Amino acid sequence: MNKLTLTVDPEVVQQAKAYAAQQQQSLSKLVENYLKSLPRTEHSQAPQLTGAVADLAGIISEKELEDARNYIDFLQDKYQ
Repeated sequence: MNKLTLTVDPEVVQQAKAYAAQQQQSLSKLVENYLKSLPRTEHSQAPQLTGAVADLAGIISEKELEDARNYIDFLQDKYQ
């Protein structure tokens, strides 16, 4: 286990300690869990999809999406 020193506003520390106590865990564990939730690679910027959003992801092909964008552009030009 490595030790980490952070500089944090004292008010934020108090709020974090109170939250950690409510969650019945240490502030160190709270910070560790947060750090574990960060993406593991620099290239991973997209959020992880869950639930209905994950079920719907990829349902429209890139070609259909491009066609829809073109049609939206056409309608915007037509009715402006």
